Amino acid sequence: MIRHLLSKNSLSSEKTEFSIQNYSAFAVCFLLVHEEAAAEAVYTDIPDTLINYNNETFDIDMNGDEIIDFAVIRRSFSFLETTYYSGYITSHLSALSAGPQAVGNKIAGFTEVWGGSSAAGSFLVYFPYALDAGEMIDDILSFQDDGFQILAFRYRGQYSSYVKHGGDWYPESNDHHLGVYFKDSEDCYHYGWIRCDVKNEGKELVIKDFAYETKCSIGILAGDLIGDTTTVGINELDKLNATVYSFENTVYITVEELPKELEIDIYDLTGRLIYSKIMTDRIFSIKLNQPTGYYIINLSSDSKKYSKKIFID
Repeated sequence: MIRHLLSKNSLSSEKTEFSIQNYSAFAVCFLLVHEEAAAEAVYTDIPDTLINYNNETFDIDMNGDEIIDFAVIRRSFSFLETTYYSGYITSHLSALSAGPQAVGNKIAGFTEVWGGSSAAGSFLVYFPYALDAGEMIDDILSFQDDGFQILAFRYRGQYSSYVKHGGDWYPESNDHHLGVYFKDSEDCYHYGWIRCDVKNEGKELVIKDFAYETKCSIGILAGDLIGDTTTVGINELDKLNATVYSFENTVYITVEELPKELEIDIYDLTGRLIYSKIMTDRIFSIKLNQPTGYYIINLSSDSKKYSKKIFID
């Protein structure tokens, strides 16, 4: 079948002029959860980039270190295929693929065994997951380092009656995420996501943006712009002694001592402020009429700060 697709050769060997470095609008921004409390996610926004020509490739540098971490490519070609009964036939494959570009980098996904006849044998084909926003990307997922991993494909044999198509992103997929795992120059591995659309029955790919967690080997939610806040990156002397938890759609906050002008700010995972108020009592509760999901609670005064990610049902 499509043994060509499973080559370990880097996608970068078929680069075109569509490398990410060509975009003057490329920007890496550290999203701030609060004015003085930096979040742990690094988010990169790019112009929505359409991949729809044969052998068109797009490179992604997750952390701005000028090393290409991942690439996507659209491939469409014909090839000779050996069959058990008919000898050689001409087959055609059209596929959107993604692959790691550095040793140790991986993409979350699954495999299928293709082939299996005595003439052609069998082999593994690699498929990245199409992750929904809010799905956790960490070591619970299976990760693959193959150079060509198929988001969506359409295969047609010489006889038009035989058509095969599939992939987790086929036929249409809007605002789903590739789960990725990559190594930086200090041998720290990071989990991240790349948000894409697949359109036109698997013929077109749109790359929108991406992000990664700065902490080594700490997972990130697909679509999360905030990152891990289970530990606060500030001096412990300045840390507010507080307890914050949620039940259903209510947030409960208790502080040991109430500082003057203690401000409560609540953000969704896009960084949008949805609640802000000055805390007037040591024990405080907030009922949020918001969609189910994760939110960031920030408490801050002139001298003390506290930040935590909570889940609202």
